Amino acid sequence: MTQLKEVEPEPVKNIPGIPVRQNSHPYILKAINVLQSIQYNSVLPFGLFSVIHLSSVVVTPAIFGIEAGNMMISTGRELYHVPIVEIGLLGSALAHVISGFALNITRKFYNYKKYGMVNPSIADEKRMKSDVKEQEEVKDPNEGLGGITSMLGLGSRKSLTSKYLGLSPLSFSGYMLVVLLGAHVYQLRLVPLMVDGDSSFVDISFITHLLQKEFLKLFTLMNLMVVIGVYHMAAGWNRINKQFSRTARKRAYFLTIGLALLSTISLWKIGGSNVAKAMAKRFARYC
Repeated sequence: MTQLKEVEPEPVKNIPGIPVRQNSHPYILKAINVLQSIQYNSVLPFGLFSVIHLSSVVVTPAIFGIEAGNMMISTGRELYHVPIVEIGLLGSALAHVISGFALNITRKFYNYKKYGMVNPSIADEKRMKSDVKEQEEVKDPNEGLGGITSMLGLGSRKSLTSKYLGLSPLSFSGYMLVVLLGAHVYQLRLVPLMVDGDSSFVDISFITHLLQKEFLKLFTLMNLMVVIGVYHMAAGWNRINKQFSRTARKRAYFLTIGLALLSTISLWKIGGSNVAKAMAKRFARYC
């Protein structure tokens, strides 16, 4: 019988016919990490402002009335109309948008280099604990919050934005929000500054004036801005904190739907209120 001998294990360096995959593109990965860090941290100042502003113009008017909303706006304005704070908020928003756009492009470039395609799906890698349905996770950004089917326990689906535009729901909602928020800031902040050099007197009555001129258009656009904004913040918060469970996604959906309902009530009340003639005359110069 052949005598057995102990030998030192040696790694297999190469197998004929199988290419060796190396940990390539370290600089691209480093850039992704830096951009991701900038995007995650830059959202905090503008996110705090968004919570205050939504409380003033969506939640408070719907529940406590328009006068209470105007009081909230005046209180918040004392904080975020301070020049250094306003510059900080603008810088925060710009850093978040620019880093997000650059991150999206860099990831696609990395995916192309590594996989030969810009949008590889990780849906097949999704894992779930079959014994506890509440722990079903949706980690693929292309599936967003998983859709209604995932809430019913039927599994998540790849989003339409990812399928047809190559953008995750989070990225798509972010780009939509840039357009809507840009128009909002231009109309309610920049135009009064350009006309009168001041916008401190702009309050809910200006929104009333705008709604009375083009109710259906502005009612739809403002509600859309709230829905997209809340979805983007809720879904983004889940992703930053790695909360992918069905419970976390349900919270995001409930928050989005709840604030959408409050926004509808608030805008309906605002559109039906009155504007003093003197203020209406001033507001007409901004339209």
